[in-house]
Amino acid sequence: MSSQFAARSVRLGQVFADPLQIEVPPYQRSYAWTATEASRLLDDITLAMDADGAETANYFLGTMLFIDSDHAALLRDGWPLTGSRRAFEVIDGLQRLTTLTILFCVLRDLDAEDRAAPHAGLAGAIRAGSGAGAVSRLTLRGTDEKFFQAYVRAAGACRTMPDSDRLSPAEERILEVREHFLTALLDFDAAQRRKLAEFLLEHCAVVMVATMGIDRAHRMFMVLNETGKPLARNDILKAELLGSIPGGVAGSACATWDSVEARLGGEFESLFSHVRTMYGRASSQVIAGIRAVAAESGGAEGFIGNVLAPSATILDDLRHARHSGSVHSGDIARTLTYLSWLPASDWIPPAMLWWLAKGKDPAELAWFLQRLDRLAYGLRILGLGASRRAKRFGTIISAIRNGSDLKATGSPLNLLRDEIRNIEHSLRDLHVRSAPLCKLVLVRINDEMAGRPQDLPIGELTVEHVLPRKHGTGSAWRGAFPDAQEREQCTETLGNLVLVSKAQNDKAGNLEFARKHAIYFPTSGAPTLAINEYVRRQKQWTPAQVRERDGELMKRLQALWGFGGEGRRPRPSAGLGLEGPPAR
Repeated sequence: MSSQFAARSVRLGQVFADPLQIEVPPYQRSYAWTATEASRLLDDITLAMDADGAETANYFLGTMLFIDSDHAALLRDGWPLTGSRRAFEVIDGLQRLTTLTILFCVLRDLDAEDRAAPHAGLAGAIRAGSGAGAVSRLTLRGTDEKFFQAYVRAAGACRTMPDSDRLSPAEERILEVREHFLTALLDFDAAQRRKLAEFLLEHCAVVMVATMGIDRAHRMFMVLNETGKPLARNDILKAELLGSIPGGVAGSACATWDSVEARLGGEFESLFSHVRTMYGRASSQVIAGIRAVAAESGGAEGFIGNVLAPSATILDDLRHARHSGSVHSGDIARTLTYLSWLPASDWIPPAMLWWLAKGKDPAELAWFLQRLDRLAYGLRILGLGASRRAKRFGTIISAIRNGSDLKATGSPLNLLRDEIRNIEHSLRDLHVRSAPLCKLVLVRINDEMAGRPQDLPIGELTVEHVLPRKHGTGSAWRGAFPDAQEREQCTETLGNLVLVSKAQNDKAGNLEFARKHAIYFPTSGAPTLAINEYVRRQKQWTPAQVRERDGELMKRLQALWGFGGEGRRPRPSAGLGLEGPPAR
């Protein structure tokens, strides 16, 4: 073979199998994805897996570029997937490969917890070989590798938390994505997880490009990432729909299309997915779904003028949390801001459809968005995965399209009594279940306590445990919390959590309360986050303070969403004031 590179479409299971032993070169950046990107990837994969029809049997993960360490390998037929196991440096695709490895490890550990048979393909995707000769299929660089092994790759590691809160940004993101996957897959049983594993390894595909040497790889990377523009779905739809409009009105339709595209910019592509879902076509591919919606709208001209253009206007207002001209506009904009914090966009199609139908009545729009906000956060606290959330929002879309009364008792906008009990149970240790979601809930409580949105820099805030998770046997914390069970309960309850900066979190660590207090509140009389005010007033931190503050925060959640009442009644045994397991 004379070519110095090879490009071929392969199954993901072939990327995470011999001969590839994937290594991260020292010049690569550390892990940069957050729960937002990971959520989008998992949602796309699970929706593709659950969709009907032969067209949706596969999912394309894009192109990945590697350098093969064996220069002689290119002379063999079938290169680069032939020969003995060897190092392949990843040049393009590291974020996806790392995220997928985290997902593999979470699936493995959840299977082990359920005593389900281990999946051989997952095991091989995580570790190459067996016994003493086994090596990591993907090896990160520097200190990231040691952390990844301890808290992701090792058997059972996905349920282990670091002793220290002093983590690098990459380590924090690894834990954030791990926790997101754990939460998202809680409602998957063993059969569903096996189905997901099979879909990942056998039905997700990448274009694998392999070459020799960093210079050649760099040139290819530049070509892959900067040359040309791929033909997007909206390009295909534009050609097909505009091509079907008679010449006399085609110019006007084309101008409408172009103005919509210019208005939405990078969000234009997602508009079609939202429109497809709004009109009950979520189970079909986007192009096929839009074709069907256009046909139902009387053809391409009616679709562009009556569906696409108004939907684009609404989506633009949604993504900018924008509304004006009404006494309800402030409430509408505020609720849209809170919804936009969520890492997935599954709430957008029902919001768009309701706005399209009822947008001329701001009071009705404000009411709907507030109920949607409660449901969207409630489903997240419950830990429902993308498929189950999509089904729930799909019932709301069907109800809107059928003209059902969404204010009725049985409305899909309402949470069931059992769901509320389960939510209240999950709030007991929300930070363990999902640290990113816990932060959002605390910020919501802070705004509720302050009486208005505080416009906080959410990305710069972290959640800190006043009573640390880890402390030595001689620590004063053991004296303040002598009962081990009560100490464990108090650690993870909302009443023990504060919102502070990353620098404050790093400094506070496992220190005693007085020293932590001085870090949290450095200037006497300076403004304090409303949610931290109770802690600022304390001279000590004991179970009584944790319970009192927990009750205060839960009252705020009760006022905000109606969560935190029934499931938080004190137990006769004092403790943390939590009752037994939720109804199932």
